[in-house]
Amino acid sequence: MKKKIRQILLTLLLFVFSILIISIPTQAAKPAATTVKSKTSYANSKESMTVRGLDAKKKVVWKYVTKKYTATELPRTKCIVRKDKVYVFESSKIVVLRKKDGKQLWTAKKVSAAGHLCKFDKNDNLYVTGYYDNYVYKVSTKGKILWKTNASKANNYWPYKISISGNQMTILYEMNNNDSSEKTHKIVFNIKNGKILKYS
Repeated sequence: MKKKIRQILLTLLLFVFSILIISIPTQAAKPAATTVKSKTSYANSKESMTVRGLDAKKKVVWKYVTKKYTATELPRTKCIVRKDKVYVFESSKIVVLRKKDGKQLWTAKKVSAAGHLCKFDKNDNLYVTGYYDNYVYKVSTKGKILWKTNASKANNYWPYKISISGNQMTILYEMNNNDSSEKTHKIVFNIKNGKILKYS
């Protein structure tokens, strides 16, 4: 008798469980962003940037808005899409978001504050400097500053191009405090440790 009751109860439980499963609505897969759009805005002498992740139908999946920064002659915000990540530069901070859903992955602080010039190496490490910044930074894929080099001894400013070949990185500059000619000035770095190898 007890065995029969247990069988009946088990049958009832299975029936209720199956009803519950059927009644739970199936959640549709969340759309993923396939493209990223950024827009810089200026208002009341302040600069800010809005970054949006859009799906295949151009609908907004996620949105990120920077803080408002005092506007200067150099842009203080910038957005770069690199593979599955979105790098948002806001003054001296880099915020990295996951492209598909806008999730914040990491933040690096105390880098170049304006006029950001950037380059990635083959391992996705990031190199950053700025138009008036005497320093050059190497930032890892996790947001750690691996080295920071003071390049002021070269007296170069207004960097406009970064190139990497092997273990060397070359930054080209438009100006030099000691040379008013229009020739190209440059600094060559060892990308492993940030040591300056030569400059002109």
